[in-house]
Amino acid sequence: MEFPRIIISSDRSDSGKTLFSSALMRLLSKKLKVRGFKAGPDFIDPKYHKIASGVPSINLDLWMMGEQGVIRSLSKYGKGYDLGIIEGVMGLYDGIDIEYSTYKLSLVTKTPIILLINCSNVSSTVGAIIKGLKEYGNANVKGVVFNQIRSESHYNYCRNSVKDVPVLGYVKFDEKFVIPSRHLGLYTTEDYKEAEETIKRAAESIEKTVDIGKILEIAHTASLLPDEDLERGKNENERNKIAAIAYDSAFNFYYEENIDLLRKKYEIRLFSPLMNETVENADLIYIGGGYPELHLPDLEKSHKTIGWIRKEAENGKSILAECGGLMYLSKEIIDERSYKMANLFDISIKAKDKLTIGYTELEIIKDNLLGSKGQIIRGHEFHVSRVIDVGKDIEFSMQNKLGKGIWDRKDGVTVYNVLASYSHFHFSSTTRLLSFNF
Repeated sequence: MEFPRIIISSDRSDSGKTLFSSALMRLLSKKLKVRGFKAGPDFIDPKYHKIASGVPSINLDLWMMGEQGVIRSLSKYGKGYDLGIIEGVMGLYDGIDIEYSTYKLSLVTKTPIILLINCSNVSSTVGAIIKGLKEYGNANVKGVVFNQIRSESHYNYCRNSVKDVPVLGYVKFDEKFVIPSRHLGLYTTEDYKEAEETIKRAAESIEKTVDIGKILEIAHTASLLPDEDLERGKNENERNKIAAIAYDSAFNFYYEENIDLLRKKYEIRLFSPLMNETVENADLIYIGGGYPELHLPDLEKSHKTIGWIRKEAENGKSILAECGGLMYLSKEIIDERSYKMANLFDISIKAKDKLTIGYTELEIIKDNLLGSKGQIIRGHEFHVSRVIDVGKDIEFSMQNKLGKGIWDRKDGVTVYNVLASYSHFHFSSTTRLLSFNF
């Protein structure tokens, strides 16, 4: 399958990859069908891609999905599109020993790389940076764009220092070309209402300063992909069940492909704990991560939602809660004071502590929604909260081989048919929840 595509990478985080990738998607979407992708375990950046291109962005994570899983998803979601733009994660070689990096993703998917280098505090030295990035792993770097260029002379210094990689242009310095950040990364699009205007303004700017034609030429050098059917495994006869998914400013960390996989078996209905909503006749309740720590007074008052969740749990309904969802199902979240939550688990959580971020690998030690005893599953952790007390009757269903987990390197607390974890998961590698093979 022919699917022209590029990877946008850099030497580090905070280089402007998300805004540049989104601006490029917005600009090219005027004439082409563009699909955005995000390398690694990121929930926030794909939201900006969706605003830019008008279609959901898909994560490609080698750790959770494996090489074949990544290739399958790239092919599946690239089908019918003219161009794919893959935003890299952190710096080009960052991951677990390079093995799960943007560089490795480029090798696995045979996708050319365009570097975006933040030149706010550098000029001629960028030539050395680019040379090092390209030669360190013999990376497939086909072009470079400079970010935060303040003047024509600044651009010329940067451009003249680069010897072996085509310079494709620059993004001028503009105080408005910034997406604000907070403790878990960029503001989510649910909370940053200026996202659309910022992307639009950046797209208008790069149209004048970046060689878009050359970028398209580079994209067409990407290798062919296997032909993957997006509808594979779909069974309309099974879609008589309902999956209730929490979605609002407190809970919005979900992989688009996870939702698509659920759609193959469930009718999706969204509910907002912040709005005290429920879903009738739900067979599965899924509460993802997000920012519950920013909405504690409202979550404490969501008595109708809490009562519904507790009743459904006691009736044996399947409930999966990840990270922020775990916090919501705990006894209390402590910030300035203690905020009472659903109390399905006798767990006390401090709202804001040190950042925990990284991949996890877990051995299932007790059958749960995601697998059977003895299985190994992979995920990732991404939170600033910390469990400070666990009741004596708490049962864990997973042992961390990698990652911190909830308590004493254990994760996946269970009660009734409920599973709550600090780890986030990609459902393509956890088939038990959906009861069919992918």
